[in-house]
Amino acid sequence: MVPRKPQTLVRKVLTSLTFWILVGTAVGILLGSQAPDFSKKAAPTANVFLRPVQFIVFPLVFSTLVVGIAGNGDLKALGRLALKAFIYFEVVTTLALVLGLVAVNLVKPGDNGYKTVANPNVTTSDKFTYAIWINHLTPKTWGEMMGGSGSSELLQVLVASVVFGCATALADPKSKQRVLDIADAVMWIMFKFVDIVIWTAPVGVCFSIASAVANNGGLSVLSSLGLLVVTLYLTLVVFILVVFGPVFVYMKLNPIEFFRGMKEPLIIAYTTATSEAALPKVFEALEAFGVSPHITSFVVPFGYSFNLDGSTLYLTLASIFCAQAAGIEKSIGEQVTMVLMLMISSKGVAGVRSASIIVIAATLDQFAIPAWTVGLLLGADWFMDMARTFTNVLGNCLAAVVMAKLEGEFRKPGWETLLHTTHDVQEDKVGGLEEELIADKERYSHN
Repeated sequence: MVPRKPQTLVRKVLTSLTFWILVGTAVGILLGSQAPDFSKKAAPTANVFLRPVQFIVFPLVFSTLVVGIAGNGDLKALGRLALKAFIYFEVVTTLALVLGLVAVNLVKPGDNGYKTVANPNVTTSDKFTYAIWINHLTPKTWGEMMGGSGSSELLQVLVASVVFGCATALADPKSKQRVLDIADAVMWIMFKFVDIVIWTAPVGVCFSIASAVANNGGLSVLSSLGLLVVTLYLTLVVFILVVFGPVFVYMKLNPIEFFRGMKEPLIIAYTTATSEAALPKVFEALEAFGVSPHITSFVVPFGYSFNLDGSTLYLTLASIFCAQAAGIEKSIGEQVTMVLMLMISSKGVAGVRSASIIVIAATLDQFAIPAWTVGLLLGADWFMDMARTFTNVLGNCLAAVVMAKLEGEFRKPGWETLLHTTHDVQEDKVGGLEEELIADKERYSHN
């Protein structure tokens, strides 16, 4: 192949996905604040990006997990990885809960004389229960698991994929190889699918933000909950510095190099406020960063259900905020009990739509805090959700790198060569296809 000419700076910017996502963000804010009626009507346009991404999630996670588990064949290593990941997730999310509790007690964002607002009517049947958690843990049908309810049940996909991968690893060699070949083919096709669909992200980001701004009364709504929003953002920054910072130091990771490598999935996570939207790019970014695919394919889906650091921190902060807004003092003992309760109820609710609000509503009910206070959160929840989702995705990217280093699966000898070889093979195939199309065109023109 003829070597490509180096791109100019202008061309690099104009062909950068990050640039167009930032443009989409700016246009979305402008549309939502200046043309709210249009933004509300045009909101479904965001599905041009969001729906195909949801379509990708199931086959991508399922195929990568099956390849990672069955291809590796060492089920003891899988068990060891699962134990390490679970302990890491439990420690980090507990620190998030505690830090959220400390921040809300220091700043007291709810002591601003809020008036009673309309009850958001989160009914008892909607609240998080043990039965709901079990139903979202165990897959019943393929359709339910693939997102028949409107979004992929990631926790069910994780459970089904692990069991299916283990069963494949234990199968006879012929059957095992057939399944592995199919799963490997699906995995690579899904990555190519991502490369196509991801360019609709700026459109999805634009209309997602425009709809969120328009439906919540414009940007002015943020001023009424300004102290709560600032408290959450600053607490998440402190969490990243205080909790993730030592992890970077201990694991000898360069944070600048890490953030540069994870740039695209993190920007997609923040601007769409949807972890699922960033998932395909998370897989690609971690592989390019040097994490072995079988580590990524297990740790990331596992973390998407059990390692939601930003959402977990928000649970304690928002719950105590609601108590403060209602003028109810909670003792240290009650707050500690609340943290212990949230340690359990915050795990594995990724498949439940509006999980944070549901868990908060259930917590308020348990501690005799008026339900109307949940309505205070809804106006600025879209903006706070952006920061929570960013932290969730960041935490899972870091967790995958940590687990890879602990398992000796980070930047193994020849990883860059293997990565470039794979990409070159794919480019050669594309280049060969282009040459065939040109030859066909010339042949037909002569005829």
